[in-house]
Amino acid sequence: MSHFRELYRRPVQEWRRDQLDHLTAEDLAALCQLFGVAFSGTKPQRAERLWQARHLRLVLAGYASDRAGVEALAGSYRAHELLALCRAAGVYAGPTKYARAAALLKWRDECRRKGQEALRTARSAVAGQPRQARLF
Repeated sequence: MSHFRELYRRPVQEWRRDQLDHLTAEDLAALCQLFGVAFSGTKPQRAERLWQARHLRLVLAGYASDRAGVEALAGSYRAHELLALCRAAGVYAGPTKYARAAALLKWRDECRRKGQEALRTARSAVAGQPRQARLF
């Protein structure tokens, strides 16, 4: 099995940083698209961007996008911690914890939307192609 398929089929929580080094630049670009982050740049830049997005998505996974989720996220972290997360995500960090928490959740939701769109596009491109028959 290819490194890409192995990584794609595993839950993100089980990924290891060194696994990304075994992927080709095209595989890293595809994973970046699925994560909804920028997929340009060199192979090390893509791997680092993907690892950072993975970390942020894991941190933000348990929070809803509504007001209660923003309040829960703001209550779970200090202002400087939220500022660091905003900088890592590349989003504007507002002056309050709540603005920072809202910006992070909006970033996460936008990444999810972009990733779902990339997945739909890839699946529709493959849908019209003939499938190889299996012998077993």
